[in-house]
Amino acid sequence: MIKYLKGLDTLRAIAALVVVWGHVELLKVINRSENVTDASNIDLNIPSRHIAVILFFVISGFLITYLLVKEKEKNGNISFKKFYLRRILRIWPLYYIVILLSFLFFKADYTPTSAILCLTIFPNIAHAIGEGWSTSPQIWSIGVEEQFYLFWPLILAFLPVKRITLFIILFFIGYSLLPHVIAFINVRTLQSDDLSHFVNKFFYGTKFNCMAIGALIGFLYAKKSKVLHYIRHKVIAYSSIVLSVALWGFGFEMAHFTDEFFSILFAIALYNIVDNPRIHIDTKISSFIGKISYGIYMYHWIIMLFAFKFIPLSENSFLYNLSLYTFVFGGTILISWLSYISIEKYFLDIKKRFETK
Repeated sequence: MIKYLKGLDTLRAIAALVVVWGHVELLKVINRSENVTDASNIDLNIPSRHIAVILFFVISGFLITYLLVKEKEKNGNISFKKFYLRRILRIWPLYYIVILLSFLFFKADYTPTSAILCLTIFPNIAHAIGEGWSTSPQIWSIGVEEQFYLFWPLILAFLPVKRITLFIILFFIGYSLLPHVIAFINVRTLQSDDLSHFVNKFFYGTKFNCMAIGALIGFLYAKKSKVLHYIRHKVIAYSSIVLSVALWGFGFEMAHFTDEFFSILFAIALYNIVDNPRIHIDTKISSFIGKISYGIYMYHWIIMLFAFKFIPLSENSFLYNLSLYTFVFGGTILISWLSYISIEKYFLDIKKRFETK
């Protein structure tokens, strides 16, 4: 029996709520309505929704790797069939429901390219070439996870244990540098604006390296590596959590490698939250929101489109924002909960049949 990993639901809850918050403000700008800063006359910084997705990637890489390593230790191998069925049952039902609902409720220019890529496992590619699913564009990140899940179990199964840590480190460094290498070559040879645009969009969204950092910590944690003792020191443990919150909250950015920086910081904080018995961040509310966070992430764009359609602009900014945020957050959480106890739970119960005994 795999032990319960504390803190993960709360981290998912934080990431999901930040994504929704950021997207509400994004659509307000698109719809030319006042954002929170304008309405309140306060210089309010909204934590980056993109960095929230990076947190999701780190959590996914960590948890999937931990579970696969434990399965291999217990059974001597990894059942690829069961793993892929578990991922399909968890991801696909809600994914395709959201695509269907957004298609039925809202008119948009769904091109053949967009349909082919988004109906398979390449919505991130569609997003990178400007062919994303415009009525639920957030689905791009699901493609990143699905593609990572395709090859990662094979690496864990067949690569010698002693080489996995080195492989992940080299992959992280190589993949992080790759877009800069391509850009360097492009500037000095082809000088193609299209290639530059695609590389920026693709690598901005397809963060396999950030998932790999989560996977590294998950692997070391599952193997009870002594290396983790160095980042379990209370100074590093609490500093990583405080820095994660502070730098993310204040919109810290670097000229390059911001996502990679946060993925390392999040991975260190995540490990300490999960493993350190003195650190507790779970509450009943955060655990509840964390459990339905996949639904929150998937449904929120549809709820937002309804909100901006039916809530009229008002000269009273406070009332407008109150109505908008109440509708979006309340509606998203309600729909996600109803989805979880009905649709998702049905498939989660089937998924249990393929879990490691």
